[in-house]
Amino acid sequence: MTAVGDVAVDPSVDGAAPLVGEAARLVEEARSFLGRTPGPTRVARDPVNLPMVHHWSQALGDRNPAYLDPDGSSRGHLVAPPGMLQTWIMDAPRDPSAPSPSDEVMRRLDAAGYTSVVAVNYEHEYVRELLHGELVSVRTYAEDLSQEKQTALGPGYFTTTVYEYLVGAEVVGIGRMRILKFKPPVKADVGERVRPAVGRDNAFFWEGVEARQLRIQKCGGCGVLRHPPAPLCARCGSTEQGYVVAVGRGVVYSHVTHHYPPLPGVETPHTALLVELEEGVRIISELAADADPADVRIGLPVELVFQKVPGGQLLPAFRPVA
Repeated sequence: MTAVGDVAVDPSVDGAAPLVGEAARLVEEARSFLGRTPGPTRVARDPVNLPMVHHWSQALGDRNPAYLDPDGSSRGHLVAPPGMLQTWIMDAPRDPSAPSPSDEVMRRLDAAGYTSVVAVNYEHEYVRELLHGELVSVRTYAEDLSQEKQTALGPGYFTTTVYEYLVGAEVVGIGRMRILKFKPPVKADVGERVRPAVGRDNAFFWEGVEARQLRIQKCGGCGVLRHPPAPLCARCGSTEQGYVVAVGRGVVYSHVTHHYPPLPGVETPHTALLVELEEGVRIISELAADADPADVRIGLPVELVFQKVPGGQLLPAFRPVA
């Protein structure tokens, strides 16, 4: 067993069994895109600029005067840190109707069932330094697609995408990103839900759940409601704690539906909700098991229910008002 990046690989095994049928056709079709002419050029939204370099240098603790101080730079002008090469094009607009060869490879691996991804390594080659005011663009192509490998994450394919970074027609840098596209393991038993940590400050809330009440902490000093519970009031500093019982109605303030990775005791798709209660506070909860995630929208009126999750724990949830 060897390791590529952080992924353990058995080099003696190129798949547990040869692919057949539609999956085999899709993988071979993906191979047909290797080495093709790079896809459409995507142009950065903003030119190389000092404010972004300042953010980068601060985050990495790199105070090289060549990046920040024109008077202290031996070049007589500022340059961008080479490691920022990819940064300039990360939000470059993409045309969904004009996929690159590497996009075509990914689409076919997804269709063949290799829907999960983990980055293995990313190599940069710097042709020259970037100057402030230059507008960077990028084009990509697919360079390599391995045979199927058995990894610790599951069976999958290693594929390499080449990024050509340009200023005008001049190539200023090259990146090679290798990723593993793999099939996620199928788990028949979702197990038990992870139990919340219960302490002195929030015990009243969980005692309320057992009594099928949604208790909201109320400051004993100024009367403000707050959630999640805290040991003292952010408004007046009081440590006196009380609570009110919410009526259990509100609207969806925000939501997200989780599909992968699998979590103990959670059946996917699982929709997490941020609900704004009639009492004026917001609470993170989830969609009731008998509700359809497709019906959820911001502003949707919802009502409180209590439901048991795998492991027998009782939790508050919300469903659309009938």
